This record gives sequence, C-alpha cells and structure tokens, in this order.
Amino acid sequence: MPCRVKAMITLVVIAPLLTELVSGNTPPHAFLHPSITLFLIGAYSFPLLVLREFAVRRRLASVGVFVLGLAYGLLNEGLIAQTLIRADRVPMPNFDRYMYGAGVNFSWLAVIVPWHALMAVLFPLALLAHWFPSCAGNPWLGRRAFAALSGVLIACVTFIGFVRAPHTQMRAFLLAMALLVALASILRGKRLALTEAPARRVLPFLLGILFYAGIFLTPMILANKRVCPAIFFATIAGLLLAFAWLSRRAGFAIVSAGATIALGSYFAASLFNMVGGFRRHSVEAVTCGGLLAAVLVILGRINPQCKPQTAPAQTR
Repeated sequence: MPCRVKAMITLVVIAPLLTELVSGNTPPHAFLHPSITLFLIGAYSFPLLVLREFAVRRRLASVGVFVLGLAYGLLNEGLIAQTLIRADRVPMPNFDRYMYGAGVNFSWLAVIVPWHALMAVLFPLALLAHWFPSCAGNPWLGRRAFAALSGVLIACVTFIGFVRAPHTQMRAFLLAMALLVALASILRGKRLALTEAPARRVLPFLLGILFYAGIFLTPMILANKRVCPAIFFATIAGLLLAFAWLSRRAGFAIVSAGATIALGSYFAASLFNMVGGFRRHSVEAVTCGGLLAAVLVILGRINPQCKPQTAPAQTR
C-alpha cells in the first residue's frame, strides 16, 4: 500500500480520536454508533485533510499551520457546535457569562480556538509527518481531487454560515475564517527537517504535558476569579508565545521532537479525562483515560521505519 494511502487512512482515524476521545468530550461507546462516527469524520478528518494539503502545497511554516488551525477552531466551535455564542452552558462552566458581548463569549473563544489549532490541526499533522516521513512533505491528493474537496469544504462552510442562526455572528465567523486563511497562506517557511537525528524525547514530552496543563488550568482559574480582560488575554497570549519559544528550543522543526511534544499534550489530556472520570465515578472514562495514556507513552517510544524521500513527488 502506498505511503500516502496509509497516511490518509491514519489521518481519517486519528483526527476525531485525538480530540473527542482523548479529551473525554465523546465517550468510547458513542463511536459504536455509525451516525456519530461519520459526523466526527466529517467534522474533523475531512477538514484536516484539506488543510493539510493546503499547508503542504503552500509550504507553510508551523505558525502558518497554527493560523489555519485557528480558522478551523472557529469552524468547529463557532459554526458547528456554536459554543462560542453561548452566554451559559459553556462546556467549561467557569466561562459562563464571562466577557460575553455582541453575542459572542470572548473568554471561551480565546481558549478553545487555540486549543483546536493545536490539538486538532498542528499536533495531528506533526504526528503524521513523524509516522510517515517518506510522504510527509508531498501532496497526498492530485490537483483535481484537492480542488474538488476544497470546493466541497468551502461550500459546506459557507452554507452553514449563512443558514444557521444567529446570522450576524455566523457571518462574522466566516469573515474571520477567510482572513485567517489568507494570513496563513503567506506564512511560509522551511520544510520540516525529516532527516535530523531524533531529538531527546523526555524533555519534549514533558513540555507537551506542561503546556496542556497550563493552557487548560490557567484560563479556568482566571475565569473563576473574573480577572479583567486585559490580564486574561495577556496571560493566554503569554502562554502561547512561551510555548512557541520553548518548542523552538526543544526542536519542534525536527519532526520527531514535534511529534513527541504533541504526544505529551495528548497524554496530559488523557490524564485529565481520567481524573474527570474519577470525579464523576465513571468507570468508562477512567478506563479509557488510563488506556490512552499508556498507548501514548508507547507511541512516544516508536520510531518510523520508512525512509524520507529526498524530493517531493509530482501529483496531478
């Protein structure tokens, strides 16, 4: 089986698992329902495949992929789940009626949109580049297939944005997504270093754990205390910038290090899921969180066996 086919199948499988299952937002038994599984594939795997192809063809730097992820975060939480327009019943109650204005919960937006940019876009792509180095820098789709899928995604997103209410907020999200994609398209950089020697694994893994704990707990504490917006947004921006700087020092541009940082973050998410299961007395959540944590540790110790290509393959 060609590398790109195996990589695309892996993308389809892991995209919903690394977000919904690891975080505990969707319990394991829900994946047994075909309708739920198909919906999650459409909401996570399909957009990620298109974004991945766009990023590879434009030779985007990691910051460009992150900006694309911000656009996806607006799609997921703004247009599909519509949690960004909730004043109450936010997935994390700490953000209820905190910095809510013009029909948008800005405190929740500042947390969950970057979360999706990393956990649903940048980190899965880092893992795929690590697991499939022989086709990591090459397009997986032909030009016609990419154009067709991109057109379908744009049409679906536009339809949702104009049909769903409240219309003003949905169209504002559409405009913001378009601007983010335009910004991402100019943030080009060097290709990920596929031939570098494997980086030290412990420190990047710990960095991923610390980052997830910080970006998850710190905003919750600040929101609970109802700090002023300037402090709240400055803290989140500082956390993201610090993570970017530390990731660069840890060698994020090297595929193996980027993948290890990602695995550390998912490991932390699975532990939070397990702790939440203890608090809710949910055997399913505790078992799932524990098993996922063990699997993520094992994955962190596995190196890919295939060799990277020296030049990208041409697709039509």
